[in-house]
Amino acid sequence: MSRNDKSQRPIRISQRDIDRYEEMAKYESMLREDGYALIAGVDEAGRGPLAGPVVAAACILPEGETFYGLNDSKKLTERRREALYIEIRRRAVAWAVAMVSNHEIDRINILEATKEAMRQALRSLPVEPDIAVTDAVALKGLDYPVMVETRGDARINAVAAASVLAKVTRDRMMKNWDAVYPIYGFSSHKGYGTREHMNAIRSHGPSPIHRMSFLGKILKDFPKECFDRGVHIEHSVAGDLIARGHTILEHRYAVQQIGEIDFITSRKNTIYVIECKGRGPSSSSFGGVDGILSVSQIERIRSVTMQWLEEHDQTDAQVEMLFAAVNSGRSGEIINIRYLPFS
Repeated sequence: MSRNDKSQRPIRISQRDIDRYEEMAKYESMLREDGYALIAGVDEAGRGPLAGPVVAAACILPEGETFYGLNDSKKLTERRREALYIEIRRRAVAWAVAMVSNHEIDRINILEATKEAMRQALRSLPVEPDIAVTDAVALKGLDYPVMVETRGDARINAVAAASVLAKVTRDRMMKNWDAVYPIYGFSSHKGYGTREHMNAIRSHGPSPIHRMSFLGKILKDFPKECFDRGVHIEHSVAGDLIARGHTILEHRYAVQQIGEIDFITSRKNTIYVIECKGRGPSSSSFGGVDGILSVSQIERIRSVTMQWLEEHDQTDAQVEMLFAAVNSGRSGEIINIRYLPFS
């Protein structure tokens, strides 16, 4: 049974869950009595990890409906979070998720990055709330009042719902990055500073998604690495695929004496096979895919794809083969990524 199948099974609701939900609903009832109809809860996930973005969510729950089982997302089992995540997205009046990258966290610090992610989530809501309630983080620059409540994710249902959206989104993202950088174990610790994670950083150095400002003494004696253009291109494509909703199944999947595939992903019942190539300002034009990959290269990729499909009992799956053409500037910055179908 797949992860999604498990998450869609109904969760068991106890009287304690019902009592907690009704107690947590009192705050929103008080705000509605004061004339605030659309109440947005806001929370974040990922302030403490050594790697990955900070993710924030905003959520407006409908009056009169119940979402039994809500609580601070950190206190919920993964299965319960996943089930609530589906229900919240399906039945909420409005919801939005936003994130700020590890690079921006290094530039402006984690508190300011958290505030920015929260503001982005609120501004991305399809309807404007009458009031917002955050979990312990004060926000400025919005056109409506913002209440700050300590432990709001354990006391207010709308904030708890936002907490679930933010944590499930970030956890899924870190599981995707685990497929790209498996040596760090992101799937298990989600980027937090476990002993195993810190030892991996000491042994292999940081990945492109690590927060350099968080590593401190961990990297004190680690030599600085040279810029690796190929790694940078694959990292950029991985980030773009994750943002587009792909689940990364394989990174650099290889079959001995045949060839290697940069990425195999899934999205909306389709398997994607993706080959990456970068072009700098001094490189010649990409042209068509036929001009980049030879017939023999394409055939090797098809052969590797067939072996993967057979190994995973996916020979009947819908498959799309794409070439990721990455344009970069003089300093290595990514200008754009285009996905071109194989001929």
